[in-house]
Amino acid sequence: MNQKVRRVILPLVIILLLVGVYLIYRYADLGIGVLNEKVLLISIVSLSIIILFINYFRNRKKVIELHYRDKLFNSLVKNSNTAYFMYDTNNNKIIYMTKNIDEVLGVERIDTEEKGLELLNDILAKPIIKEELRRWDEKSEFISQMVSYHHPNAKESKWIKVMIYPFIEKKKSYQVILVMDVSIEYERQHLLIIQASDIKTRERQLNQITAASYDVEISVNLETGEFKLRNLKEHGHYFGPEISGDYEPEIASLIKEYVHVEDQNQVLEELSISKLKKLASKKDVEPISIRYRLANNEEVTWLESTIFFTANKGEEHVVILTENVTENAEYMRKQNALLENALKEVNRANRAKSEFLTIMSHQIRTQMNAIIGLSESALSEDLSFKAREDINNINNAGKNLLEIIDGILDISKVESGIIEKNEKEYDVVQLFRSLIWIANEKINKKNVKLITNISPDIPRVLFGDNSKVRQIISNILDNAIQYTEKGTITFSVEAKKKQQNVELTISVEDTGQGIEPERLSKLFSDYDEKDINYSQNMGLSIVKRLINLLNGKIEAESKVGEGSKFTVIITQKIIDETGIGNIDEYATAKKKKDYFDAEGKSVLVVDDNQLNLKVAVRLLEPYNLNIETVTSGDECIDLINSGKKYDLILLDQMMPEMDGIETLHELKKIKNFNTPVIVLTADAIVGVKEKYLNEGFDDYLSKPIDVKELNQLLKKYLRKEEE
Repeated sequence: MNQKVRRVILPLVIILLLVGVYLIYRYADLGIGVLNEKVLLISIVSLSIIILFINYFRNRKKVIELHYRDKLFNSLVKNSNTAYFMYDTNNNKIIYMTKNIDEVLGVERIDTEEKGLELLNDILAKPIIKEELRRWDEKSEFISQMVSYHHPNAKESKWIKVMIYPFIEKKKSYQVILVMDVSIEYERQHLLIIQASDIKTRERQLNQITAASYDVEISVNLETGEFKLRNLKEHGHYFGPEISGDYEPEIASLIKEYVHVEDQNQVLEELSISKLKKLASKKDVEPISIRYRLANNEEVTWLESTIFFTANKGEEHVVILTENVTENAEYMRKQNALLENALKEVNRANRAKSEFLTIMSHQIRTQMNAIIGLSESALSEDLSFKAREDINNINNAGKNLLEIIDGILDISKVESGIIEKNEKEYDVVQLFRSLIWIANEKINKKNVKLITNISPDIPRVLFGDNSKVRQIISNILDNAIQYTEKGTITFSVEAKKKQQNVELTISVEDTGQGIEPERLSKLFSDYDEKDINYSQNMGLSIVKRLINLLNGKIEAESKVGEGSKFTVIITQKIIDETGIGNIDEYATAKKKKDYFDAEGKSVLVVDDNQLNLKVAVRLLEPYNLNIETVTSGDECIDLINSGKKYDLILLDQMMPEMDGIETLHELKKIKNFNTPVIVLTADAIVGVKEKYLNEGFDDYLSKPIDVKELNQLLKKYLRKEEE
């Protein structure tokens, strides 16, 4: 077990074992029957989580091995002048991109799919490329164009060659896109052409630059319509002997004689005198490339003609340079095949990771459901102040542990490139208080004081990905705690309302050891061993990715020996504008909850896990409901077919033999069945609620069961109208 795993596992083992031993010791002889049972269950579940976590890290090694091929491919292209994209045209989404795109284009780090997609759409929006894509058909095989591109963050423009391989797989459209930096080659050739002062000078310079590269040169005077065709090499006379004369009829004749019949119309259109004059009239027109086949029955020969627009003594001229690119085309087709195969391997690895993470998430969250659910239930009973405080701490620790576990799973998703936002309403007070509670627990053995400065004007309820916000703040606080041995850590949050949104400025400032200037400049780059040491949990590069996902920003300032300050700015949507007030005034111990009386109402809970059934029953009991439980979809269907009536069904999704969705579909077939059905699931990934609603469920409740969410759903479906 490596060092990183030990840092996570060992503290977890110690914490959960101590919780279990402490609870059994403290409450075993008190004679509090229900509470005693809950304590034992929490202890057992804690040990189960330890086993699951060890299993998680063991199995994760297999998944990581699949990821190595992706890293190998990136290392091969890292120092090349070509970047690769796999683009889903149906969904306007990047499936894959190599990490060297920023070096190829000379821009700031393109480290998120959103930035990559923005850049790619910008390139594909070039008129000449849009036109090529519009005319593309499967016979064309691929598209190749050279364009000038300037990214807003780049110091200068780049000449790039864009090669696009459209293909269709399973009725979906994709494109493999190669972006090559050809600036040096282009500038060397183009400047010599446009700077020539007379025809003889131009021809002499053209001879110098084209001898090694091009096979045929066609020069056209757009004013007079005269042209000259020169063969630049002894071989490769693709259009016959050298000729000159009237451009329009001669070029048409050459195309019909030498160009493949399927490509003739395209070449005739691109090289027509009217099209060339129209393009030449534009300011700073870029070179245009066309790719076509020769009319050769024996083998396929691909030519590429690049059209340069020049001026000589006030007259517009066109220079068309043609080269044989058959070998390049064959090479690129092979590269494309290799890329597609590599991409399939990467996608297979990502699917394996995604499936593995989903299973682990379900297993861990199911066990956490017992700890959090049973402690929530205990808090609803009559307890002494001390017992309530202890159980409340267990409940808080359970929720915080769940956040840590979700964070670790999210790290794996970030590394896999499959992380997405999971936005919902959340209570700001609960978020900040739990972060403060954890931080105080971590520094209680240090000579360090945590100072909080949280604005009372922050809206109480916001909408956003609170899990990502928690991970970001928690990681920065952890860094401050780890590297501050004495002094203070100041956690500040300011709010600036902007219409329906609020901009949160979150800062963590410490009096710790500080960061060297050379490391500060690389702090948010992809992490290496030094970065892992500094960033104990996720690595600041991953924090940066999470912040980018939330469209926020992060800054760091530091002085060695004096400390560091990290500032994060993110925007969230306002749900309740009521200010949080003084966060320190909120009671630390939860009070006994108020439940509405649902006497006479009946609920059926379907779950194959007995522990989950026990938790559900405990949480439902305070509502004075008639509660019935079964352990399979078949039993549920049998009860409904027997004529049993329920006001609500809570149906677990992951059950053997017949899962929740299959059970629901069978229930819908029963005549006059109209009971609301809420799915119970430990799946907490983005879009899962919509998935279940589309399957026909009336609502969705995630595990661990949140008491507030449960209460809202019960009110929605069971509360009497007169109440």
